Amino acid sequence: DIEMFTAVAPQFLFTSAITKDDEGVDDVLGLLLHRATPSKNWIIDAESATGMSPIEQVEEIIREKIYRCLHREVPHSVQQQNRMFRLIEPKRKKSDTVDEEKNKILRIHQDLVVKTKSHQKLVLGSGGKTLERIRSTAVRDLEDAFGCVVDLNMNVRVSKLNQDVTLETDIEGAKTFTI
Repeated sequence: DIEMFTAVAPQFLFTSAITKDDEGVDDVLGLLLHRATPSKNWIIDAESATGMSPIEQVEEIIREKIYRCLHREVPHSVQQQNRMFRLIEPKRKKSDTVDEEKNKILRIHQDLVVKTKSHQKLVLGSGGKTLERIRSTAVRDLEDAFGCVVDLNMNVRVSKLNQDVTLETDIEGAKTFTI
């Protein structure tokens, strides 16, 4: 009977935390730590900052900027398509002593695909100002994330079928995510 009761009943710990050396506080902390770390193996390597691929990081940063710059239903109807993701390293000369990371350029081309012409106009903004604000704020975060200069080119186009479609992914590194 007692084994069945302990299997279905939650664990009770009697404690008092009135003073620093009261009984039971260490038991509660130990239980919380045990439940928070069920395994000694980490899901992500200690050297890795995230479990996402670089392209997923780019798309997530751009997605955030779209949400911040656009309102209502428009951000939810925007799809991203990665057209280019290429790290360009300048040719080194033996006399170069400048930090290599500063000279690298990450070139990214993204298409933002919307359902209607009116959504395209909202994403572009007056004179392209909204798209430029999305691009410029994304560039700052991308440069911080990747530690190099980022050349981000963004285009807005209307989906031909005017509905959620799977976009072409035949270009190397191309992925499509619905925001």
